Amino acid sequence: MLTSIRSKTIILGAISSSLISGAALAADLGPYRPYSPPPAPEPVVERYEEPSIWQGAYIGINGGYGWANSGATDPDGIFGGGQIGYNWQRDRLVFGLEADIQAADMDDRTNFSFGNARSDIDWFSTVRARVGVTHGPALFYATGGVAFAEIDTELNLANGGNTISFRDEDKAVGYAVGGGLEWSLAKNWTAKAEYLYLDFGDENITGYDAVGDAYRTKIDTDMHTVRLGLNYKF
Repeated sequence: MLTSIRSKTIILGAISSSLISGAALAADLGPYRPYSPPPAPEPVVERYEEPSIWQGAYIGINGGYGWANSGATDPDGIFGGGQIGYNWQRDRLVFGLEADIQAADMDDRTNFSFGNARSDIDWFSTVRARVGVTHGPALFYATGGVAFAEIDTELNLANGGNTISFRDEDKAVGYAVGGGLEWSLAKNWTAKAEYLYLDFGDENITGYDAVGDAYRTKIDTDMHTVRLGLNYKF
């Protein structure tokens, strides 16, 4: 009987010690906090960059049709030539420089009641900056710069029995503005369609009558051109 009481006492003591130890451990751990999983990592979004299919130097050919207004005449006709340029691409933006030169067959001859006039444009050239934005294989761009041309103008005016003859064959300088669409055909080949407006401003020309008296008049020449071109990129 005594042994049984002692066993119970020992068991009760052990249980009490366990409870006291558990309470002390719980006190050390602090108050209960519900478990919160760590936040999920934010997804990494990669910034899309347009492939640099336009970067680099290129050379090409082109041809088209032009029409002009040169005072009393309206020369028009075909032209053809070549271009060379370089593009810099930053994501979807493209910046470039281009120079071209064209051989032209643009002329007009006009007769009127008090005389006649003739204009011929044998060649023209431009040096331009380009800026554009890409969309897939397409490049939409605006362009502008300086323009040059050789314009041969002749004007004969009759005033009673007196005839005044004007003649000017000179290289005119003006500006060119326009825009176009260029399309990437393959790794190194592109095709383009382009419109340019060229304005050479007013030019004073001198004429003389039968007795050598001098007269002056102004000729204002501007041009519109549309062309198709093919470029090879290095």
